[in-house]
Amino acid sequence: MLTEYYTEATTYLTDTFGPNFIFLTILITSAVSIGYFILISYIITNMDKRYFIRRKNKGKNADIIPKRTSGKNSLIFIIEMVKILIGIGLLVCGIIMLVLPGQGLITMLIGLSLIPFPGKNKLEDNLLSRQSVRSSLNWIRAKANKEPFIFD
Repeated sequence: MLTEYYTEATTYLTDTFGPNFIFLTILITSAVSIGYFILISYIITNMDKRYFIRRKNKGKNADIIPKRTSGKNSLIFIIEMVKILIGIGLLVCGIIMLVLPGQGLITMLIGLSLIPFPGKNKLEDNLLSRQSVRSSLNWIRAKANKEPFIFD
């Protein structure tokens, strides 16, 4: 039954899109996945090993990132907006990669680290409390001969 389903699906896709389009789609998807893994590995290996250590601040808005005081400089504003947009893009890609192949939780963690919002630290801590995320991050750093992250 499962074999028949795959045969029918393959026949439908080949008839609808053609074999060249399917091959091109597989090739592009593979290239983007490899490029993405290289980019994420580069970002993780260049982060400071103490990046995930949080200072315990008192106050109810302690987890909101403080705004820069030089609001007159439009270049800083543009850089902050690009950083937020990249963070949102990585967050969306991470959510998609929870069901598709890829490093979904790590991508979500990197995306969340770029976006300032209330409750950010609690959400990052929740993701970092997972042993699979910690071991994946440190595995990537070990392959690059970098010291492991300090989480606590």
